Amino acid sequence: MAVSIGVVESPQVVELEVREPYRIWVRFDDGAAGVVDLSDSASLGGIFSQWSNQDFWRSGHIVANSGAVAWGDGPEIDVCPLSLYLDVTDQTLEDLRAETTTTGTD
Repeated sequence: MAVSIGVVESPQVVELEVREPYRIWVRFDDGAAGVVDLSDSASLGGIFSQWSNQDFWRSGHIVANSGAVAWGDGPEIDVCPLSLYLDVTDQTLEDLRAETTTTGTD
């Protein structure tokens, strides 16, 4: 189920491969797919320092009701599917809004 953010429907992650180090491969419900490098987040420390534990890193999974990618039981860390989508497609939120407006989807 896509989540609407303003006039933008957030694509949902439907497939995930956790790779090493700090990289994930994701496929979205619209078919877009690619590798996302999360090393910038990992370098922030804090909660992201948990990713240095390889067992924790490998526990990455898709959250069923949001399409987010998460780690931990809480989830302790989750990454918004829209931010992953923008990274994979090399778009900005404004690009996606313009595309949505042009195609008439809202």
